[in-house]
Amino acid sequence: MIHIDSLILEEFYNENKDFFENAKVQKIQQPTRKEIILQLRKNAQTGGETKKFYININPEYHHICFMSKDNEKRRCLEIPKQPPMFCMLLRKHMEGAKILKINKPENERILELFFENYNELGDRIEECLSIELMGKHSNIVLYNTDNNIILGCAHNIGSEKSKERELAGGLPYIYPPKQNKKNLLMTRFDWFESALLKSNDSIKKSISSRYFSLSQIMIEDICKQIDVNADEIAKDIKKEDAQKLFVALHEFFEKQNKNYTVSKDYEKYSCVIELEKKYDSINELLDDYFSFHIEKNIVLSMKTSLNTKINKELKKLNNTLKNQQKQLEKEEKAKLYMLKGNLLTANAYQLKKGEKITVLKDYETEEMIEIELDENMTPIENANRYFALYNKTKKACQIAKKMSDETLTEINYYKEILYSIEEANTPEELKEITEEFEPESKQIQNKKNKSDAQISIEKKEINSFTIYVGKNHKQNDYLYSKISSPNDMWFHVLNTPGSHVIIKSQNKTTPDDNTILEAAKLAKQYSTAKNSSKVSVVYTLRKYIKRPQNTKSGFVVYKNETEIVVN
Repeated sequence: MIHIDSLILEEFYNENKDFFENAKVQKIQQPTRKEIILQLRKNAQTGGETKKFYININPEYHHICFMSKDNEKRRCLEIPKQPPMFCMLLRKHMEGAKILKINKPENERILELFFENYNELGDRIEECLSIELMGKHSNIVLYNTDNNIILGCAHNIGSEKSKERELAGGLPYIYPPKQNKKNLLMTRFDWFESALLKSNDSIKKSISSRYFSLSQIMIEDICKQIDVNADEIAKDIKKEDAQKLFVALHEFFEKQNKNYTVSKDYEKYSCVIELEKKYDSINELLDDYFSFHIEKNIVLSMKTSLNTKINKELKKLNNTLKNQQKQLEKEEKAKLYMLKGNLLTANAYQLKKGEKITVLKDYETEEMIEIELDENMTPIENANRYFALYNKTKKACQIAKKMSDETLTEINYYKEILYSIEEANTPEELKEITEEFEPESKQIQNKKNKSDAQISIEKKEINSFTIYVGKNHKQNDYLYSKISSPNDMWFHVLNTPGSHVIIKSQNKTTPDDNTILEAAKLAKQYSTAKNSSKVSVVYTLRKYIKRPQNTKSGFVVYKNETEIVVN
């Protein structure tokens, strides 16, 4: 993963310093404790452009960039109704202020925004927002440049956390301790080689800890280009490999000194290849790269949380079903009660009150049946007692059967949701699934607040027909109630969790066999049976689909279906 090092920050600084200078801070927002958004605008004479400057000091994703609208959405930023204290402080000092200049201290992962402000007496003062991008030590510090006194920090650092550098309001602002590193371009090969041979760390860690502006990820990718193992123990490196690496690193720095664009050089690095895009701007690369990984992490976290919740419910339901199945096993006992009652009724003339047990012959099976009796009851009263037990047990079995069917429906519903979670690729799709577990009142409110246009359903064009694929219950409901028409064709994998697929009819034209087959293949592809060799798919017209009252979303019943087997 890319880490913001001094070189990347230098590139960002050179690329964007002209926009920062004389830009006005229009708006300040703080979605979380570790994220700040500054809305900056240039005046009309310099283009009148507005950009959102995003600062993230999360140790895993620490970076800065100007966000695009798409990547802002991918980050799932939610602005709290009540702004945090640090946000209020920044608004007090920076909102409406003009940025005078921007600075990046040499060899530091710090970007400084200097702006003018006015105190209560109307005197002009200069203040600075220092953005420190240093892994777990990342921070945002606001201080007065006249006396270097800190006005506030994104998070305070006390003496218990750091003996070298405390950060809190009222304390003087000082730069982080100087790193005990050297400039590689001012290092001779024999010194470079000697340092490696004395190190027990990996090659990438050994070099990164000794020389400025070289992150481990950068060294790792440079090593790949010259076929050197960056994870090898440094002291075991061969002389020829050390020589190759020394030359490659020098060439890299020489390119930087000739205003070589870092982002273009990063295109071939493994951590950027997955974006499948070429970059001419370091800002665009940082925006895309980190929003991609933030979204990926959000999706993974949401999936884990939802899967845990669903599997917990499934475990409860399976235990309930097991108990209900045990109750159904008593159905045989009910039949035996009926048989005993009938035998007692038929043989009442030869039985006497006061007997505790009797053995009677079942003339259908020729089997002798032992029957326990209540000695205080007559034979007919004993028969009626068994008939009562039969009715009671039969009713209990009927209730258990009904409840068992309902539990099975519930289990299938949750299995459908597990499938939907697996297929979801965006936080929006997972939010749609999450909403299904909210109280009904909140679901109604969400429905009012969320327009139909916000429900995104996959659409494909096959043989001039439009085909829709619903990937969760909310999308399936929307397909059923809003998109589909009576003569559209509906597809679903038989008895298996999967998507609802709709072929839109065109001027009452019936889809040809090939289109039907392709739609059936889509139903298989978007189901839990996608890896099976043969799958049965049912299809019918939309007018034969019905959603019963008081059922879960996405649940439908159908008739007049045709079954097709898809390979």
